[in-house]
Amino acid sequence: MRPIATRLSQSPHLIRASLPRTYASAAAAAKTPESSGEQPFFPNEPTGPIVKTAIPGPKSKQAIEELDKVFDTRSLNMIANYQKSFGNYIADPDGNVLLDV
Repeated sequence: MRPIATRLSQSPHLIRASLPRTYASAAAAAKTPESSGEQPFFPNEPTGPIVKTAIPGPKSKQAIEELDKVFDTRSLNMIANYQKSFGNYIADPDGNVLLDV
């Protein structure tokens, strides 16, 4: 059997997987818009998550109960309030704002 390096070099789809990966530096990752004086991409975007209630909160639980009358909500993860969501942050009816990844 041929060495793995030879097999990798002869398989185009495996060559790509064997190339070194590049990542942003830790310094670049730690750089925030606030620390650099830059403006955030979305003007009203928070600097981090805002958790006001337990998740799901009382308003979310009420909305889920209402929705459960016409829809199977067992797989429901979160009720979103898109009017109060901004940028990469998604809000729920209780005012919790979470980073949408």
